[in-house]
Amino acid sequence: MVKGYFDEVACVIQESARLLKPGAILFMVNDNVRYAGVSISVDLILCDFATQLGFTIENILLLPSDKGHSSQQMGNHGLEPLRKCVYVWKK
Repeated sequence: MVKGYFDEVACVIQESARLLKPGAILFMVNDNVRYAGVSISVDLILCDFATQLGFTIENILLLPSDKGHSSQQMGNHGLEPLRKCVYVWKK
């Protein structure tokens, strides 16, 4: 499931890189997640994809987070704060 998510988002980033003109700014909002109790730094992984596809990372803005977790995750793994970010990438 996790691999499928990143494959899909990588395609979105790749298509954005193809369509945007040089100098264009791309904003993306995303949350980090936990899968089967393991925290996944979605922000860092997607920024790595973006740089490999020709974007420069202008900024990663942290948003206030009151993000809840699914009851299944909290029941099995407890509550762990996760980052919610806005990525600012330049083509």
